Amino acid sequence: MNPSDRLLKQFRDLVTVRLERINRGLMELEAGANAEAGRGMLRELHGLKGEARMMGFDDINALVHEMEELVRCTEPQRYSLSQPSTDALLLAADAVLVLSGALPSADPPPRVDTLVASLQSCIRTEADRVALLVVPGPAEAVQRGGPGASGASSREGASFPHAGDEASSGSVRAGPALSVPGATPAHGTLLMSSAKSGAASAHAGTALAHKSAPVPSSSATSASAANISRMPAPNTPATRTPGAGATAARQPEPRSDTSVRIGVASLDVLTSAVTNLAQVARRRELANARRLALARELSQLAREAEDLGPAGAALAARLGTAKELAAALHRESKLLSNAELRDLGMVVEEVQTLRMLPLSVLFEPYPRMVRDLSRALGKEVELVVDGEDTRADRAVVEALREPLMHLVRNALDHGLETRVERVASDKNPRGCLTLRAAREGSRIVLRVEDDGMGLDPAQLRKVAVRKGFLDESAANALSDAAARELIFLPGFTSREVVTDLSGRGVGLDAVRTSIQGLGGDVGVESAPGWGTIFEVRVPVSLTVAPLLFIQVGEETLALSATHVSRALKVESSTLVEVAGRASVLVEGRVLPLAPLASLLGLAPDRPVHEGELALVVRSQGGAAALVVDRVLEERVQAILPVRGVLARYAHLTGATSLADGRLAIVLSAAWLTSSAQGTIPPKLSRSAPAPGVPSRKRRILVVDDSPLTRELISNLLEAVGYDTVMAGDGAEALDLADAHALDLVVTDLEMPGVDGLELTRRLKGHPAHSSLPVVILTTRGGEDDRRRGLAAGADGYITKGDLVRQDLVDVVGRLLG
Repeated sequence: MNPSDRLLKQFRDLVTVRLERINRGLMELEAGANAEAGRGMLRELHGLKGEARMMGFDDINALVHEMEELVRCTEPQRYSLSQPSTDALLLAADAVLVLSGALPSADPPPRVDTLVASLQSCIRTEADRVALLVVPGPAEAVQRGGPGASGASSREGASFPHAGDEASSGSVRAGPALSVPGATPAHGTLLMSSAKSGAASAHAGTALAHKSAPVPSSSATSASAANISRMPAPNTPATRTPGAGATAARQPEPRSDTSVRIGVASLDVLTSAVTNLAQVARRRELANARRLALARELSQLAREAEDLGPAGAALAARLGTAKELAAALHRESKLLSNAELRDLGMVVEEVQTLRMLPLSVLFEPYPRMVRDLSRALGKEVELVVDGEDTRADRAVVEALREPLMHLVRNALDHGLETRVERVASDKNPRGCLTLRAAREGSRIVLRVEDDGMGLDPAQLRKVAVRKGFLDESAANALSDAAARELIFLPGFTSREVVTDLSGRGVGLDAVRTSIQGLGGDVGVESAPGWGTIFEVRVPVSLTVAPLLFIQVGEETLALSATHVSRALKVESSTLVEVAGRASVLVEGRVLPLAPLASLLGLAPDRPVHEGELALVVRSQGGAAALVVDRVLEERVQAILPVRGVLARYAHLTGATSLADGRLAIVLSAAWLTSSAQGTIPPKLSRSAPAPGVPSRKRRILVVDDSPLTRELISNLLEAVGYDTVMAGDGAEALDLADAHALDLVVTDLEMPGVDGLELTRRLKGHPAHSSLPVVILTTRGGEDDRRRGLAAGADGYITKGDLVRQDLVDVVGRLLG
């Protein structure tokens, strides 16, 4: 990266950080006048303006200058902003993000002149409001040249004290805001004179505030300022210079050079290097053990040589010398290993600390988001954030952004009611949305709570029947807890009208899939009229966790130790059968019982026998007893994320290295418990190749008249391990089928000459190709088209839009399995 690109990237990163702080400050000011939040915003805006000027972003410089002026002109009333001013500042902040390039946008670029004019209009309005609300004292009236001078206020002529400056006894000082019924904090602030304040002046000020403050609209939104992070206060407060009267001097803030910025890529490289060093250290421990075994073997040989008499004396002496050398080598190596392990442990701990981020980074956008969405929905919502100092691995924080966004939008749209509905239900007119975070051992517990209408199990059962998820008898048999779990099914939605926020049947199933991909789970608790709580549990770190290593057949596998509650020997007296499924009694509870090898497809299904070892695995979705061959050890170890094709398998959460360098798969507890309970299908068994028979890549013929589509499908199949040959039409495909040994054909439906249907009929009618699987791939997804394809003999029929979800790979794998 050249220097100019690097500077531009740094500038965009700074813009993002500063605008996050500015948005947070605006939310605090909207919740109530706050001098410290206002001063923090001025610092950020001033810094951003200077950085934009240095980088040559003139539009950003002009826009931020007006934003700074708007905030500064409200300084005498403790930065109390009206709602139009807050809206204008938020729009300008969004525009700065786009103009800087930090947020790519396909929309037309923002109109800077329009935004500047809007901000200038707000500046005039705020200046007039300040002049109207200020009640001058006698000393101030004399200094300004008479009572009539106090009414003239303009952006150019008005002189406002800067943050931290201390005024003299005759100047206007910001006092506490008076409570005005029906007015927002932005309109209810009264600036009191510091000269002589009495009951009469307070009464006059209250009357004036009543007269000038407008009544807010019913869609106004509040964010709880008590739970939103504050900007850090200046290190040294302003002090009065002796003998200077009303003049105040600002102390310069000490510069802090105790921290440096590190890029995420560099941090990932450092983490990977430390992980590799930890694995090398484990292998060195294994080498040390072998050296010790060598010394013992040499000692045994020396003793046996002594028994040979005089002929073996010389051999025994030489073996004794070799034994001493091996023992000394082992001692030195052990001392070096211990020193390395001690230092490596410190480095690992420091790297893990570097990777930790406070969840305030995750919660940062929600005050603004809740404000905007609740206003759009016509609801009044108070946001409460608790536990934002809880820290988690950077990868966990980033992975939680999308699921948390779904849950918050769901609570705003589905959970919380409008003001009218809440008043009719004898509730507080303003709904409450709470984000809570806490750490429990090696897990982060995140809760999204609302005090809205809650989930009605009866209504959920009706929706499941109406949308074809269940028949009526099965729906009625569901418990209330099981009925609430229906909301996590793909395509399940209770909203009949599709909107920008809901009704599409996409959301909560994606949330659960994402969370389970992190090795966690999500559950829901609710009661009609009381509210809803979504609880998310994820590991603190995706890179290091306590793992329990087990042996299943010839495979060494790993489970998160936090999900394994106990190990037990199966006894015949505890074996039961429930609904035709093997189960076991554990501490008074009936848990499904299954061999882990059968669930994973490593062995065929079989009954569980007395005396076998079982582990009780728990997740948020339930618990199950899983039979394993051996428990090897438990240790804290680095977890490598699975990527590419492996990331699509729900039963995998990662991999970890063993002492001998081999990889062990880390299994998902949520998938295992669900599979044992029968709520998801188990893995298909795998057939092992015959001994001595070399395996070859499966060859697939791709037929499409579009070169781009042929290339796309071939790349997709080759990426997952298949070999491909390509044909431009059905006639060429028939020739290639005779010339190559094929395992499957993927063909387009509509092609000139021999189309996909005709190609399928000819292949299925040919003696040598009748058993060759054929998958038709087309843009036509109608039921009639599908029926015609299957009638021609096709084994699979996929629309090209499904390639986004890689359904083709799944279908091909199933047909070739």
